[in-house]
Amino acid sequence: MTNMDYISTVVKRLTEKHGTRNPEQLCRDLGIKIRDKDCGYSLKAYFVTIARIKNIVVNSRVGESLRLILLAHELGHAVLHTELAALKGFQEFELFDSTVPAEYEANLFAAELLIEDDIVLELMNEDKSFFGVASELNVPAELLDFKFRVMKRRGYRLEAPYLANGDFLKKDFDGCYCGETEREYVC
Repeated sequence: MTNMDYISTVVKRLTEKHGTRNPEQLCRDLGIKIRDKDCGYSLKAYFVTIARIKNIVVNSRVGESLRLILLAHELGHAVLHTELAALKGFQEFELFDSTVPAEYEANLFAAELLIEDDIVLELMNEDKSFFGVASELNVPAELLDFKFRVMKRRGYRLEAPYLANGDFLKKDFDGCYCGETEREYVC
């Protein structure tokens, strides 16, 4: 079983057991604490285990759409990489770095959790373009590209117009940037 197959299996088990794809609800169900904190303008989110308690910290400056994606990504770390975080933690320079396998896997986890195959296929059958599907789903095209990779592994004949870098979460979402006040996200 490849990492991609394993991640798909983990997401399927989680969503079936808990009856949701909402990363915030899954965190509550799994006992993972979510903290919103003003982390300035560069750090968006991170996962850390403190005294055997799993914590996800999300920058309070990001908007709700990006917050959901960040929660899903960090939940991926919490589920897939607990030992790695406990042993050494995620170094700030490694966050969302496409050369770190754990970041690639967390992106696959987030795509698999947040985007359902059936909805992608339904939108593609409506003759929507790749970017039209991403827009309809309110996700960055890069996240949809990760979903396409998983679906192609399952045998679907889908092609993304480009291959996304794994560090796409370093960039601002949808051409937006964090504003001056808490929870302000300006496009």
